This record gives sequence, structure tokens and C-alpha cells, in this order.
Amino acid sequence: MKRTKKYSEACEILTFPHRTQDEIYSELNRLGWFWDSKKREWLRDDTPAKEATQLIRIRVWAATDKVDQAADLFIETAVDNGLRLIEKSSPYVCRPPNQKDSRVYLTFEDVTDNS
Repeated sequence: MKRTKKYSEACEILTFPHRTQDEIYSELNRLGWFWDSKKREWLRDDTPAKEATQLIRIRVWAATDKVDQAADLFIETAVDNGLRLIEKSSPYVCRPPNQKDSRVYLTFEDVTDNS
């Protein structure tokens, strides 16, 4: 494994058996640590976690002439699997050099009964 500053500091904070860098990073995240890339250090935040969102958000990115069709495909599949479409954005054209691509944002709610 490459001994980056992020990895070296992770190993100083946590003695954790791991085979990959992602394993130790995931464990640090689970314990409330996160890597601040601007400060180039691991920071701990003990703020209690908020309730997880009940929404599912998807960004569809495709060629401008295909993005609506691709988004509709995701919508059809999601609805068939128990999700309700809440919002579909208008296409947003990407900035250069990707100006031939566009993005559509979809927001769904899970309406299946999980009880």
C-alpha cells in the first residue's frame, strides 16, 4: 500500500487489521472520523447523527439528446420497484469541455411497506 499522509495518519489513529486502505478508512468513518483534504488531517466529529433521509436521489448524466430518455428509464424501473417519483429536474447542460452532456436530477420516495 502506498504510504500517503492520509494512510499514515490513519494508521497512527487506529490499530486495525486491514488488507486495503479503504478498510481502515471505512472503520475510521464508522467511528466518527473524517479526512479533511484541505487541512490534510483526520478530524473527529462527535455531533450526534441525524435521522437518515427517506428520499432516494439520483443524478442521470448522459449526452444531451439522450438524458431525458435515460432518466425516464430510471423512473420506470424505480416506479415498478415501489418508489414514487417526487421530482424530476429539467436538464442542466454541463460546462465546457462537457457541454454536449446534460444532467437530470431525480428524487424518489420509498412507498413500499417494510414493516
